[in-house]
Amino acid sequence: MRQALRLAGWIVVTLLSAATPALAQRTAGENIDDATLATRTKGALVDADKVTAAHINVEVYKGVVQLGGFVESKAEHDAALAAARRIGAASEVVDAMVVLPGHRTIGQTVDDAALQAKLKVKLADIQGLGTAHKINTEVRQGHVLLSGFVNHTEQRTKAGQLAAGVEGAKKVHNMLAVKP
Repeated sequence: MRQALRLAGWIVVTLLSAATPALAQRTAGENIDDATLATRTKGALVDADKVTAAHINVEVYKGVVQLGGFVESKAEHDAALAAARRIGAASEVVDAMVVLPGHRTIGQTVDDAALQAKLKVKLADIQGLGTAHKINTEVRQGHVLLSGFVNHTEQRTKAGQLAAGVEGAKKVHNMLAVKP
């Protein structure tokens, strides 16, 4: 009986040690540091002149800050980047913003929401993109913006191809970054 328990214990330890690298790609400290940096960056965007913080997604992975979203003007774009860089805690600030001025009609807003829903379904089907919900997708006036971090270049490429294939997509801005 003891020998069977030892064998079972050895098997569990072996399986866990083999799975540990996959499960622990990031430490708790890295997650907390990134969450703190994201909060500080979002706060800086809220405080910045000329920036509508609600338009900008902030993603952080291992100290790399990515700002993504549709902004109204080059001035808003530049002010957002400057605000993020002023924090000084990021190892890098990645620009995934697209300047797209203009307001949508109610019809365009509904069309954009339908396009985004179709896109999210397609992204969920990508092999190896079990975290498709972590890819930021925004649609404005038929323009599709993909931002966030993915594991591999192939995932970035595939997501862009799928977005381009969604009916109603006028242009795809694939700003996905491969994790450092």
